[in-house]
Amino acid sequence: MDSVYLSVNTPKCALLAAGGAIEAGRAVMNKQVKNAIAVIRPPGHHAEHDHPMGFCFFNNVPVAVRACQKEFGDAARKILIVDWDVHHGNGVQNIFYDDPNVLYISLHVSQNGTFYPPKLPNEEEDRKDHTHCGRGAGMGKNINIPWKTSGMGDGDYMYAFQQIIMPIAQDFDPDVVFVCSGFDAAEGDMIGGCHVTPAGYAHMTHMLMSLADGKLVVCMEGGYNLRSIAVSALAVTRTLMGEQPERLQSSQPSPAGVDTVQLVLRQQSKFWPCLHPKDPAQKLKQAQAQRVHDLIREWQANVLYQSHEMTPLFIARNKISKSFENQVLATTNHFEARPLLMIFHDPPELIGSASPRTQQLELHNTYLVNEIHICNLNQRWINNE
Repeated sequence: MDSVYLSVNTPKCALLAAGGAIEAGRAVMNKQVKNAIAVIRPPGHHAEHDHPMGFCFFNNVPVAVRACQKEFGDAARKILIVDWDVHHGNGVQNIFYDDPNVLYISLHVSQNGTFYPPKLPNEEEDRKDHTHCGRGAGMGKNINIPWKTSGMGDGDYMYAFQQIIMPIAQDFDPDVVFVCSGFDAAEGDMIGGCHVTPAGYAHMTHMLMSLADGKLVVCMEGGYNLRSIAVSALAVTRTLMGEQPERLQSSQPSPAGVDTVQLVLRQQSKFWPCLHPKDPAQKLKQAQAQRVHDLIREWQANVLYQSHEMTPLFIARNKISKSFENQVLATTNHFEARPLLMIFHDPPELIGSASPRTQQLELHNTYLVNEIHICNLNQRWINNE
């Protein structure tokens, strides 16, 4: 079976784990405690509704979420689930994929779809990527933050929380927050290969405690290094009890982490007004748009014609983009009347300062950088600037 191991005690342990998640949620909702951490095994977030997988039998957090919704009604109508296990919680996603009242946010290593969990036999595509945002009434309520590589650290997770998770969570305004708390992204876990420190987990917990009047239920998921699990769970528990998180050694996100977060921001900005930058695709569909590349080349061709009588050469382009027009120009009235050829070697590069609010480039603060090659017609290079 797929990462499923059984003993005579498995059914009882799996029931106790699911029941432990339920009782932790009930205790918080009944205000017996302000928050809770459920130290339970086996984990649950890979379990599908019809089969176990990834060491998981019952999907503990969704079971607890449905139990709380059933028992507490409107007091537990909107529920946020944050999954910081290093693996994608495929089971949680599939259970709530069309539910508008459950917001599921997963931070996980994807490695372009090759990291566990694999695609199910009936799936045609990788469902843990950033493009899977929910279905029907649940559109926008599923958020995947798929790291392209292992090695993510505190800075990457802080960046994702500050840019995506907390703005969306505050906008969603949940009644209670659950955490699928796997500690396999922790420093020292050989399978996860990431570097989240106990302080990193404490800071994430501290941010989530600002939601839902502090009603936070943390449920254990994966983890394969006992010491990493112990020190990380202790940091989370101390934070839940009111201690301040320790200082982070580094809050600098990696280039790969920034790329992933910006990719998710553009995707999810369709559904969440609080997110910037907005995806320009919708606006492009509604307006007649031209590529700036083409406009610049056309303008440059006109300037060169007026200055040096350079004219574009005809390019047969049955299979070549229209953008190659105006990229090769020639003249005989330049540099001592030698016939010259000018080739725009690379696409024009725009450099500028983006708007701090929208992250869009503003034309009055944007500059054009060109690489141009000029040669005579016997192909001897005479200038390269």
